[in-house]
Amino acid sequence: MDTLERMPFKARKAVFDKLLEVADVANLSKDERILYDEALKRYRDYKNTIDYAEEKGVEKGIKSLYLYGSAKFAVHPKTLLITKIQKIKPSSTL
Repeated sequence: MDTLERMPFKARKAVFDKLLEVADVANLSKDERILYDEALKRYRDYKNTIDYAEEKGVEKGIKSLYLYGSAKFAVHPKTLLITKIQKIKPSSTL
């Protein structure tokens, strides 16, 4: 409890929100739990699909910038990890 008291209010609220969510899920009937789990799986699948598509779009954009020679100015090392940039670069520009 000492740790909880040292946390900022927003963080404490997040902890209690999570506890409330867990308690709500624990009180679901078997059928409701199945529906909840299916909905949660669909949500996570959708989110992962969108995140993956966004990552691939960024990679495709960086490749295009390198092909047109604009990447020196547009791709800043602080926005992406250098290892990621090197992985994305077309082999002809290495």
